[in-house]
This record gives sequence, C-alpha cells and structure tokens, in this order.
Amino acid sequence: MVDLILKLQDIFKKAPLSIVAVLTMDIAEIVLLSLNPFIIGSCIDGFFEQSYFWFYILIVLQFLLIAVRTTNKIFDTRVYERIIEAENNDYYGEKIQTNASDSQISSRLNLVDTIISFFEIDLVQIIDMFGGIAFSLIYLFTASGLLLSFSAIAISILVYIFTKKYHKKIASNNIKLQDHDETREEVISSRNKQRFKGFTRTILNLRVSSSDLDAKAYLWTDVLQSGFLIFAIVLTIYMGNYTSGQLFSIITYIMILNGHVCEINEVRVKIYDLIDSVARLERNEE
Repeated sequence: MVDLILKLQDIFKKAPLSIVAVLTMDIAEIVLLSLNPFIIGSCIDGFFEQSYFWFYILIVLQFLLIAVRTTNKIFDTRVYERIIEAENNDYYGEKIQTNASDSQISSRLNLVDTIISFFEIDLVQIIDMFGGIAFSLIYLFTASGLLLSFSAIAISILVYIFTKKYHKKIASNNIKLQDHDETREEVISSRNKQRFKGFTRTILNLRVSSSDLDAKAYLWTDVLQSGFLIFAIVLTIYMGNYTSGQLFSIITYIMILNGHVCEINEVRVKIYDLIDSVARLERNEE
C-alpha cells in the first residue's frame, strides 16, 4: 500500500495543477448529480403549490452540469494522456536495460496506464461512492429520521461483510491472470498449439471463477438491498407523513445508496489490483 501511495504521489507531481483542476470539475459534477433527487422532489412539491422556484433552480443546475461535464471531457484526456505518454517512455527506457522479457515489458506497459487511470477513473469513482453514500444518508436522516437511516447503515454493513470474501478471491484471481498475461508473447512465439490451448484454458477457468464469485456477491447484495428497499417503501408510505416530492427523493436516494454500497468491495478489488501493478512495475529482473 505504501508503494502505491508513493507512486501516485510521483504521478501527481508531474502535473499537480492540471490534475487538481480536473478533479475539481469531477467533484462539481458529482455534487450536482447528487443534488438532483432533492431538487426534483422539491420541484414536484412546488408544482402542487404552483411555485416554480425549485424548477428554475433545476434548470440552472442542469445547464451548469452540462458546462462542467463538457469542459471536463475536453481537458481530462489531454491531462492524463500526456502523463501516460511520459510514464510509458520512462518505463520502457528503464526496462530495456534489464533482463525483463519482451512479454513482461509488453504486459506491464499496460499496467502503467492503469496506475495513471486511478486519478481519471478510480479516484473519481471513490469520491462519487463516498459522496453518494453521504448525501443519501444525510437526506434520509433529515427527511425520515433515525429508523430508516440506521436501517440503511445496517444493511450497508451486512452487504460489505457478506461479500468481502468473494471480492478478495476475485482480487487473487486477477493476480493470477496478470501472471499468466506476462507469458502471452512467449506462448505465442512458441508456435505450439497445445501450449496455447493450455494458456487460453487457464484464462477461461480464472475468468469463470471470478464471474461465479461476482454472481454470489451480487446475489447477497441484491437480496439484502431489495429487502431494504421494500421495507423503506412500506415505512415511508404507511408510517410517514411525506409529500409526493419527499417520497420521490427518499426512494431515489435509497436506490442511489444501494448502488454505491455495491461499489465498495469492487473498489477494494481495484485497490488490490493497483497494489499488485505497482509491485510488478517496480520489480527488478536482473
């Protein structure tokens, strides 16, 4: 983990202002999207009262979201692709001076991209995940009280506990897949059909194993979260005194919460993969 943090720090130092600017736009986009259910719910209630204040706010926020998202799409590729180019050149120049095989160099050059994509994709997903969970819980607490909020937290904890072991095994399979991938060019250049069949069979078995583990994790997640969603709907409709807009917002935030909770263990797998990637990139083949 320490090596991963140090590597990410080195990458950040290559273009700190540009990365911060792009991440700021990412966060702004996340905040605007997270506010949408509350704003739309307020619009619904406003329409019944013939008030259009929240409707105007919604229009302004949508135009702002379009502007932020478009600007972000234009600049993020330019920022990160330049860093990827520089990192690829540095890594290639370093490894051709060692005894690393062409197959290893080729495979690990792909890992250079994945490390840098942490800022572009993974970090944004992590911020979005925690931000979405926070927004959802805050709204549920303020709009519906302790029972629904604590129930949401309890279900989220149970989902994490019941699915943790599956994602840990998936991370282990990913390491084996990467080990296998580093021999790809050697297997191809051997011109041996049986060896290549064994190579592809191993990949198939590992991917099927990961798919089965993922299915088990989602089964636990879907059962727990579906139960919570049904419980929440019944509670809010029959035991609460909510407006139509509040009902919409509560149910939407519960669905958002469920979606982000699903991502927690997926993010853990990505972190495991990144740790393994950094270890491979810094491994010395003398």
